[in-house]
Amino acid sequence: MADAERVLVIIPAAGSGTRFGGDVPKQFQPLGGKPLVQRAVERFLFDPVVTRVIVPVMEKLVDAVKSSPGERVTFVAGGDTRLQSVMRGLEAATSKNDDDFDLIAIHDAVRPFFSLDTFHATLDAAREHGAAFPGISLPDTVHQIANEAIAKTLDRSVLVAAQTPQCFRSDVLRDILARAAREDADATDEAGLAAKYGHHVHLVRGDSMNFKITRPEDLVMAERIWAEWGGEGDA
Repeated sequence: MADAERVLVIIPAAGSGTRFGGDVPKQFQPLGGKPLVQRAVERFLFDPVVTRVIVPVMEKLVDAVKSSPGERVTFVAGGDTRLQSVMRGLEAATSKNDDDFDLIAIHDAVRPFFSLDTFHATLDAAREHGAAFPGISLPDTVHQIANEAIAKTLDRSVLVAAQTPQCFRSDVLRDILARAAREDADATDEAGLAAKYGHHVHLVRGDSMNFKITRPEDLVMAERIWAEWGGEGDA
C-alpha cells in the first residue's frame, strides 16, 4: 500500500432483500447478535488501510443507524438501485473531503466472511490494472435453460462466480458510474459494468468462505461458522 493512499469502502445496503423473505431486509438480519451489515463494516475497520466506510441504506433508516461504530463510518440515504446507492455513497464521501480517494472498494453488505488478504490483493490489482474483483471457479456443471430444458452446457473452466470487495482506481469507477448514469443503466456488480465499458478488470482468486447470504439457510450456515470462529479475528 502506497504511503498516504486514501481507500474508500462503499457498502450498498439499501435493498429490500426480497429473496430472503420476511419483514427485515437480509442485510439487517442478525449474525452473532449484530446486523450482517455491521459485521461487514467492522471487518473493514480491522484494517488500518481503510480511510473511510460509507454505508448507503434506505432513507427511512438513516436516522435509526446514524450513530456509527467509529469515526471512519458514515451512513447515508441510498438509492432505488445498487448503482444509485454507490453513486450516493461516493458523493457523500467526497463532499466531505478536500482530497479525492485513490482506491475505492465496493462490498456486498451480506458477505461477512471476506478475507482481508483477498481485499489487499484486490486493491493491489486495481492499483495496477484500474479495476479488479475476486472470483471463484464453479464446482458444478452449469446448463443454459430454455423452455424448462437444457439448451446448452456451458464450459465452466472459463466461468467464475464474482465476489466482493470489488476494487477500482477512483478515475475508473467515476467513469463507469458517469456512463451508467447517462445511459440510465444498472448492473448486479460494478466489475461487469467496468468490463462492458471497455476497462480491463483483473481477476483475483477468491475464497469459498466469502459466500453471499441470500436465503435463510445461508444465514443458518453463517451462524454455525460464526460460532466456530468464536466471533473474533480474521480468516
